[in-house]
Amino acid sequence: MKKRILTITLLLLTLLGFSQVEQPKASKFLVLKNANIINVISGETKAGLILIKDEKIEAIDYTGNLSIPEGAVTYDLTGKYIIPGLIDLHVHITHGTFNDAKESLEFGLQNGVTGVRDMGGDGRMLTLLKKNAQIGELTGSDVFFSTIIAGPKFFEDDPRPQSVALGAKAGEVSWQRAITTETDFKQIVAEAKGLGVTAIKMYDYLDKELIKKVSDEAKKQGLMVWSHAAVPPTKPSDVVLGGSQVISHAGDMIQYELIGNVRSRSSFKDKEEAKVYRKQLSEIVWDANTPKVMDFLNLLKKNNVILDATLHVYTYGLDKPINGQKIDSTRYKESFKVTKLAYDMGVKIGAGSDDMITTIGEYGHKVVNIHNELSLLVKAGLPTIAALRSGTIINAEAVGQDKNIGSIEVGKLANLVVLEADPLTDISNTKKIKYVIK
Repeated sequence: MKKRILTITLLLLTLLGFSQVEQPKASKFLVLKNANIINVISGETKAGLILIKDEKIEAIDYTGNLSIPEGAVTYDLTGKYIIPGLIDLHVHITHGTFNDAKESLEFGLQNGVTGVRDMGGDGRMLTLLKKNAQIGELTGSDVFFSTIIAGPKFFEDDPRPQSVALGAKAGEVSWQRAITTETDFKQIVAEAKGLGVTAIKMYDYLDKELIKKVSDEAKKQGLMVWSHAAVPPTKPSDVVLGGSQVISHAGDMIQYELIGNVRSRSSFKDKEEAKVYRKQLSEIVWDANTPKVMDFLNLLKKNNVILDATLHVYTYGLDKPINGQKIDSTRYKESFKVTKLAYDMGVKIGAGSDDMITTIGEYGHKVVNIHNELSLLVKAGLPTIAALRSGTIINAEAVGQDKNIGSIEVGKLANLVVLEADPLTDISNTKKIKYVIK
């Protein structure tokens, strides 16, 4: 079934299909009636009407008594379900060309993704993509992105930063900064803010004192603080105490908390040394009765830290080898185990794919992976409503936008997805999209 995007800008309503463009009667009002509206905060589903004025939700009515403004464009959505627009909490969209990134955001929006959090890319591209999505030049997902903050050794040893700093020196630009104890933290955070980032992302070769200093300055200037669960050589609990508000990757998070010496991928002299270390991580045994594990998860809850589990990436290679090697299934199992335990203890779980789009088969069939991430959260043991919260209101909080997006509420932006079937019955129904409204 053809999916359509309703893009609302002031007095214009444009109905976009994959291969056609129609322009219904111009109106500042859009009415969605007779749909089953899913409240991701309360968990309730009720049939009702949503009135959209310009770009925001003007009213939600369940009584049938709301007066419809004259000239409003109306869609009868009997039998359909409406959820907030999905947000992918972990993407990397600028490792190709600008057109590649633009196409990814457009395809993401066609598949229900109204926002993405980019976790380390070319800030020049991301700034332009963010602006173009905001002003309607790009019919794609909104972009929230970060500046990577790391020690100088990361930028010297890891080839990835240079791939998104072409024409400049990695670690010396506003979207990726090498820092030391001598760094002017106020200046580098101000430059990141000027670029338009939502947050700083702390990466490798930062001790807990540096993490605290740069986190404090970022928050002082109104930016969020994101990181991996472990920021070598700093263990997860010290990263959280240092100020990280969202941590990524559940797969070996607990092992890094318990092992005692947290090492970066570029810190090993050869592959054999790295293999020995990975084996040590995989042999760490823990359960819900391990005191340090409980202390750590309670720390996440106490500090309102969101866990971006990224379960999707741990599924790669489970059945089919990648480059001749099968994936280490330990991380896959551990990611499920810790995500469920964290959820049961009251930790907020975000939904991020770490790989926005996968191309499958010789014909290049593309898949948006956030839907699989939601399914994996349910497979890990989360209720369907909890998984849906992860991909909407919790992810909105993770990018500092929960007052504007992430749930269907009066006053919020009308970022919505109309589904053919109930996602609370089967979470995979998030893929059965009739309309995307942004």
